[in-house]
Amino acid sequence: MGESTSLMSAIARLEAASRLTTDAGSLARELLPLLKQAVEEMAEETVSRPSRRGTGKVAYLVETTQQGEVLTEERLSGKSKAFRCPKSVYDAVAEVLSKAERPLLLDEIMSAVGEKLGDRPADHQVRVALRFWMHSDPPLVVRNRARYRQIPNDDATRQAGVLWDRLQRQF
Repeated sequence: MGESTSLMSAIARLEAASRLTTDAGSLARELLPLLKQAVEEMAEETVSRPSRRGTGKVAYLVETTQQGEVLTEERLSGKSKAFRCPKSVYDAVAEVLSKAERPLLLDEIMSAVGEKLGDRPADHQVRVALRFWMHSDPPLVVRNRARYRQIPNDDATRQAGVLWDRLQRQF
């Protein structure tokens, strides 16, 4: 479990404990604002974007899980489950887009990634990488009319690796 996921879980537990009338409740009421501020500061330091519904922020970070390293897309409200993209899928999507001669539909990207990896990934895994690249600074991917294309770059695959490494060093 990654740090921010653990922090969101800790905030939920502290909110529950803060309703107690014991010493633990008093301590929870003192710690809760500090922990919330720490999560907000972490979000400011990472790649983030407003949520589509405008109700909060979505942050991206690299975590190490039992399946290896993953790019995690997490809503900072803590009300929904984080989406994860394994490093192998991330790299394969970057390679597919960098070799594409035209903008690709999501299904075309997923088919090409599936051929490359030998197994078709879950669509949310590919979407996490695409959304991350669309909101990175500078953006690596543009979406137009349900098609994705990588912004021309001398080495977009290398740039995707640079973004991964930058996120990895933040936590």
